[in-house]
Amino acid sequence: MHRGNGGRRALIATALLATALTVSGCTITTRTRPVATTTTVRVQTPMPQPQPQPPQQTVVVQQQPQLAQGVTVVEATCTQGAQEVCNGLDDNCNGQIDEGCGYQSGNIQITLAWSSGADLDMYVRDPQGNELSYQNTQSPTGGMLDQDARGACNPGQPNNTIENVFWNQPNPPQGTYDVMVDYWSGSTCSTNAGPTNLTLSISVGGQVIGSYAYTINPNQRLSIAQFQI
Repeated sequence: MHRGNGGRRALIATALLATALTVSGCTITTRTRPVATTTTVRVQTPMPQPQPQPPQQTVVVQQQPQLAQGVTVVEATCTQGAQEVCNGLDDNCNGQIDEGCGYQSGNIQITLAWSSGADLDMYVRDPQGNELSYQNTQSPTGGMLDQDARGACNPGQPNNTIENVFWNQPNPPQGTYDVMVDYWSGSTCSTNAGPTNLTLSISVGGQVIGSYAYTINPNQRLSIAQFQI
């Protein structure tokens, strides 16, 4: 009973003290610790993107192209990193012929170049019997002639003594390809050039399989080379 009365006296004394401090102009400040908050952050890891796969390369049958009589093999040399020249040859050893000259390469590329103002025409027959030429520049199998040159008959054309055929898809038709050259004799702008030296280069699967030379005469048409893939 005595202890209970003491507790009440203490509470009364505390209340009186607070009243006195308030009256006298004093302010009692109480500090409270802020309540910590927790934030949940959801991090999404991006899914790895599939890496592009290099195009499938054509497999070359290991046999030399069949050449017409009088066609000779060009012992062409190349240098890694050399400047490519528009001459129907692979000058920098990368398996492409005349890149940067305005026509395209692919899993098959066949390029004809010649050294006079003659108007030569290249014809390429694929394994399915489709023939590419200036008369038919695209085939159902994906082949394309993208450079048709006329020599002195079209003097303003860039690289006017080079013709080019290519297949750019991963799997060109398999079988035998026949490459022919015709010396057009329908105009003196061509026939005045007389016998003309030509160079024919063939690249398959990113590798030049051969470059060949021949001297062709006006009004002559010849199957220069046949190759298989």
